[in-house]
Amino acid sequence: MKVSVYLKKCSSTTSNICFRVREKNVDIKVVSPLTVYDRYWDADTLSYKRTAAVPATEQKRLPGQIAVIIEHVENTFSDKADSKWLKQAIENVLYPARAFERNHPNLLRRIHEYLEKFDGADRTKEHIIRFERKMSRYHDYQREILGNSDFMLFVETVTLEQMNDFRVYVVNEHLLQQEHPDFYASRLLIKRKPKPLSGTTVINIMNLFCTFLHWCKKMKYSDNEVYALYGCKEPTYGDPFYLTSEERNILYDADLDDKSRLAVIRDIFVFHCYVGCRVGDLYRLTGDNIKDEFLEYMPQKTKKCQAKTVRVPLHEKALKILERYDANADRLFPFKPIHTYNLGIRELLKHCGIDRMVTILDTHGYNTVQKPLYEVATSHTARKTFVGNLYRQVPDPNLIASLSGHVEGSRAFNRYRTIDDDMKRKLVDMIN
Repeated sequence: MKVSVYLKKCSSTTSNICFRVREKNVDIKVVSPLTVYDRYWDADTLSYKRTAAVPATEQKRLPGQIAVIIEHVENTFSDKADSKWLKQAIENVLYPARAFERNHPNLLRRIHEYLEKFDGADRTKEHIIRFERKMSRYHDYQREILGNSDFMLFVETVTLEQMNDFRVYVVNEHLLQQEHPDFYASRLLIKRKPKPLSGTTVINIMNLFCTFLHWCKKMKYSDNEVYALYGCKEPTYGDPFYLTSEERNILYDADLDDKSRLAVIRDIFVFHCYVGCRVGDLYRLTGDNIKDEFLEYMPQKTKKCQAKTVRVPLHEKALKILERYDANADRLFPFKPIHTYNLGIRELLKHCGIDRMVTILDTHGYNTVQKPLYEVATSHTARKTFVGNLYRQVPDPNLIASLSGHVEGSRAFNRYRTIDDDMKRKLVDMIN
């Protein structure tokens, strides 16, 4: 088998380097993307003549690439050789990322597979979807804006440096949107003014990246443990705030006869405060989950590590709320999208005068700020209200966790448990 190199004119001053493979009945010719300046090229030595007109790096690079291609062709030749094989052999040398991709699903494809196989909580699935979109934009940015046309990450080869570069992109994407509006116009589903992500959000995105890479390791797609080098970070949270029992009762007793939309939001939110489940579980509830004045459900978030049914006895006010709705409906309440639910909660609290100032942590600058409760309450406030008020009455974490659906040792549960001044006074009064 013989490999020869010849030139094919592509302009008045340059030619493409072509490769020809001959062996008995085989005669294959392929034009490569490599080009040379005809005037300075020596076809006998397959290198440039001594000249200052061609950069020294180019003079050194090109002969080396030709030699590697010839060696690769000789090593991979078989009786099934054809022009497709020769094209791939040349590409394997010149564009190793493309060659790797032919035999290995890239990182974006693996993320999509991870999403399709994920069977956990809907909220976590939404985070994975957003992570996939952000990673796709990052790849497009590398290729179209930075000019790295062959850029592609693979779970087998992703490095710590590449993970940190992705983090830099995540932190600065709001600035890049302003610099390249046309690029992002078709890539963002929601059209709104770009704003920076909080430090906590950035940490959660990168933690999800690590979780995904660890999943790939468990699936035996890769032995790469770069996620361990990066290390998951613990987000910083402020002290939890929640409604007192008195504030919750104000909502329950509020006259909303002329505000039917807010009345439904109130019923859902107050019921939520009495059962304390995650909002994703709340939206799944039907009449079948109510048994003998108990709420029974299996938390979706923790079903993999602790698949057990949570039973919460229903307060009389929660039962009265349920009486207002059709027990045979396909859902317990006429739910709206979670975003609409959150906005409704804030409108409800403001309407009912729940304006107590609370201290929150601004996760952009990590400074504490004071805001009225109606500006910062969300669906998760109901869960914290359930846990916080129970803990004030019976500070038994195991008992309360059995009602809230937290797994043993949950860091989130520890954040909900605040020791307020009344609890401190009770402790001091116990000292003889």
